[in-house]
Amino acid sequence: MTADDWAGYTDAAQQMSAIRGEEQARAGQLAAGTRDGKVHVDRLTRRLAAQRQHLTQLAVTLRLPAPQFGGIVRSGVPDPGEALRLAATAADAADTAARTAERRATRPPLLPDLTPLARNSLVYAAAAVLGTVASIAIFAISPGTRYGRIPLQLVPWSLCGLPALAFFAGYLTVSLLGQPRIGGGGTPSVRLGGAICFVGMPILWFIFIAATRG
Repeated sequence: MTADDWAGYTDAAQQMSAIRGEEQARAGQLAAGTRDGKVHVDRLTRRLAAQRQHLTQLAVTLRLPAPQFGGIVRSGVPDPGEALRLAATAADAADTAARTAERRATRPPLLPDLTPLARNSLVYAAAAVLGTVASIAIFAISPGTRYGRIPLQLVPWSLCGLPALAFFAGYLTVSLLGQPRIGGGGTPSVRLGGAICFVGMPILWFIFIAATRG
């Protein structure tokens, strides 16, 4: 073997050794990436399982249909790392949507910015005003009114019947629309409603009678 042959052999051996080192380094990187990817997949799997359980329980609490979870489909993203990032982003978005729904469920649909006392007062007052308007309308179209007499047959309705209807209308309104789906604070106030309807309406009625006959 000549010196040139030996030099060529040595160069080839060095190149082969360098290539083998690069391949070993690349294999190590792939193995490390695979291990990291498996860790991220396991972590994401546990998170999705907990998220599914939370969303199912939240639907029960909010009295909504059970959520539908799709099966496993191909994402079309060739890079596993990018696919994991997209999956984590989607999971974050689902958590944000769940928190938003839960926060909204703590507020009643009717007048959500008011306190329970203000909401109850406004609803019962509106019912009382409508009841008073109905009482005045019935009084105005009564035949006896034309002759300057108070229709006595309307007195029980004006003092008891219509206030009772207004009270139950306000009670049902607050019960159905004034209560949050999560938490409390929207229970109708029976005493407040009774005071507004059974005391306020007769007072307004008597004021109307006094005004029309004075």
